Amino acid sequence: MILIGETGSGKSTQLVQFLADSGLAANGSIVCTQPRKIAAMSLARRVDEESNGCYKDNFVLSYSTFLNSQDLNSKIIFCTDSCLLHHCMNDTGLDGISYIIVDEAHERSLNTDLLLALIKKKLLDRLDLHLIIMSATADADKLADYFYGCQTFHVKGRNFPVEINYVPDVSVEASSNAVPNSMCDACATASYVNDVVRMVSIIHKNEEEGAVLAFLTSQLEVEWACENFSDASAVVLPMHGKLSHVEQSRVFKSYPGKRKIIFCTNMAETSLTIKEVKYVVDSGLAKESRFVPSSGLNVLKVNWISQSSANQRAGRAGRTGAGKCYRLYSEADFSMMDVHQEPEIRKVHLGTAVLRILALGVKDARKFEFVDAPNPEAISMAVKNLEQLGAVKHRLNCFELTDTGRYLVKLGIEPRLGKIMLDCFDVGLRKEGVVLAAVMANSSSIFCRVGTDEEKHKADLQKVRLCHRDGDLFTLLAVYKKWEDGHDNRNMWCWQNSINAKTMRRCQETISELENCLKHELNIIVPSYWRWNPEAPTVHDKDLKRIILSSLTGNLAMFLGHERFGYQVISTGQVVNLHPSSSLLNYGIKPEWVVFTEILSVPNQYLIKVISGLGTNLLRRFCGKYGQNQQKIVSRLKEDCRDDRITVEINFQNNEVVLFATEQNMEKVFCAVNSALECEGKILRNECLERNLFPGRPGSSPIALFGSGAEIKHLELGGRYLTVEVLHQNAHDIDDKELIFLVDSIGSGVANFHKSTGSFRIASDGIKWGKFTFLKPEDAEDAVSNLNGIEFNGSSLKLVPICTFDNRGLPFPAVRAKLCWPRRHSSGRALVTCARSREMP
Repeated sequence: MILIGETGSGKSTQLVQFLADSGLAANGSIVCTQPRKIAAMSLARRVDEESNGCYKDNFVLSYSTFLNSQDLNSKIIFCTDSCLLHHCMNDTGLDGISYIIVDEAHERSLNTDLLLALIKKKLLDRLDLHLIIMSATADADKLADYFYGCQTFHVKGRNFPVEINYVPDVSVEASSNAVPNSMCDACATASYVNDVVRMVSIIHKNEEEGAVLAFLTSQLEVEWACENFSDASAVVLPMHGKLSHVEQSRVFKSYPGKRKIIFCTNMAETSLTIKEVKYVVDSGLAKESRFVPSSGLNVLKVNWISQSSANQRAGRAGRTGAGKCYRLYSEADFSMMDVHQEPEIRKVHLGTAVLRILALGVKDARKFEFVDAPNPEAISMAVKNLEQLGAVKHRLNCFELTDTGRYLVKLGIEPRLGKIMLDCFDVGLRKEGVVLAAVMANSSSIFCRVGTDEEKHKADLQKVRLCHRDGDLFTLLAVYKKWEDGHDNRNMWCWQNSINAKTMRRCQETISELENCLKHELNIIVPSYWRWNPEAPTVHDKDLKRIILSSLTGNLAMFLGHERFGYQVISTGQVVNLHPSSSLLNYGIKPEWVVFTEILSVPNQYLIKVISGLGTNLLRRFCGKYGQNQQKIVSRLKEDCRDDRITVEINFQNNEVVLFATEQNMEKVFCAVNSALECEGKILRNECLERNLFPGRPGSSPIALFGSGAEIKHLELGGRYLTVEVLHQNAHDIDDKELIFLVDSIGSGVANFHKSTGSFRIASDGIKWGKFTFLKPEDAEDAVSNLNGIEFNGSSLKLVPICTFDNRGLPFPAVRAKLCWPRRHSSGRALVTCARSREMP
């Protein structure tokens, strides 16, 4: 059965109780899966609270790692999808389970898709086993077809209305609300993070009471936002999947007299109801690691979310009362998002999935019955990688697991990490192998580098003392060993050394889970002592290097001879560079060969040619929203010059643009960037704001054209127009820059322009592109007479005069200015009255 329940319908907490109370599951347990541990644990706690003591002890339980037959004595079990998947691999009959509820199926995680595929096969063998798939936004028809055309039910929720506000340019909103720049410019971070923090500050200062939930893309961004949002009247909390259960539970508490502000990742989209949330700030972005089959590499990128995810985020504001959602993107951006998010099985490396499929006895993973079949090339690449790891072997035109492969299936972690562990065991480095796998899984956030420039410099100096000459993985091992070695106050040690204490505790939890898995699944006991010593080179260093290389053979890169050119990936020919945080750079060494874990897709940092002396506003306009303008320029230059190494970097701290290109392409790159800067500079210099001086019908009020510093550029008393509306049959396909250049060539030029975000068709005249405001009414008239009807990008332009850009008038008394003007046009004469005759000239 497919159950599509709107947010707030209670499907996650009520259905399990209905089944338990009705007696339908009298012969077995009800297992409800969640994509995340915190959701499983909080739902179990909520159901237990709602029972009010009616259920006996251990009637409702939650599990996040292992599930065995003894655990099935409980009637209601909440667990992660990976936990039940692991149980399915060991217990082919799923004995003791009557109902399986797969919740939040719309997330389409790799574990969820594999779990659905396994349960589908088991349903044919066990007629008494029932499956219920639940979601708020899933593609019900696709899931129903996959499960033999099963029934679909829709349940309405009790969500309160949520007002959607599109705020594509937060700086405009912030300027009218006096948000201090220090709130957002504490460090050079991604522009969308600054926008989110700024928007939260606006809400906190101007909106009624109610908690704020703000979505960012990663743990580091969440923690940076929490550290840089400072207000005594607010309680600022982080929310991401790598917090401990105790730390995560803080977001559910009430803080009387203070506003609760939560910066979170996309884990807060579903399952969890956080009381008091009335405002949501949605960046529209999420960070995800994508596997590129053609290169065989993982690339970490920030991408747009889907429409269903955006609606889920907005729904968080309407769970307990009417709310508001501020989307930091335009309505046009929303309409271009995918309706549903792409299944994870089409985005990630399929090594773990293929291992589990082969463990089920399937001879050809490409013929496995997926809900959405992955790219065949991705499956082939996964099989190839598993062959290199020695986990599978080719025999009689099919693939089968080796002993190593069967061990990796039982471990249930990413195959390369599992292989590193097993190889370390072979050379007696059991402790080191488990720790290495744990720190590699959490490596992105061990070092803290936030705050002011001085604080960041201090963190860099502290990191140098902890760095290891053999690279980042050895550095992570050394850091964990020092953290573990008997400090009375580990939190203080972390603070003194700019180490993320939360990440260290998370590594410790991962190690504990791996040790339990090794003990129960492989009967391996991990000792508490270390054999490797980071202070003195031994044979163990060579063993660890050899083991890491054997598991990451495809991620080998060769130095190209100069730091500006970096390294070339052997398997793909791709040119990359060491990340600035690499410990190797602290020693000033560039090894001839390096092994890496993944490629981070962000602009590289090179220094060849610098354009300096630029203002922050000009640089922000040049970059565009989320750096889109900058990316378009770089993409066009790479295509024109046929060189993927061309980079354009923006340094807001020094107000400069840094260019990197080869000598033969540098002039072309410099001219293109300089031209774009000059264009944006001209628009910025001429930029004006047109306003009625008092409210009224169009044309009834004098119009003032304000420039920078509230300077009045023009005062229109005669009812003439300054603004024209532009219509075109192909408004969304035309070259915006070309159109702006064309209109700006009229008279004294354009004072302002505004592109429409929607597809508004005006009768047969075409789709509205937007509006242009001119510095003089004569220029607006010339534009209408000279440009109306001309051929432009395959269709004719139509310019329609409009009386004013905004009929609302100035928001008095917010504007403290006194404006005086004559009631008639000057005739060149004046009447002067003198009190005494001697004052006459």
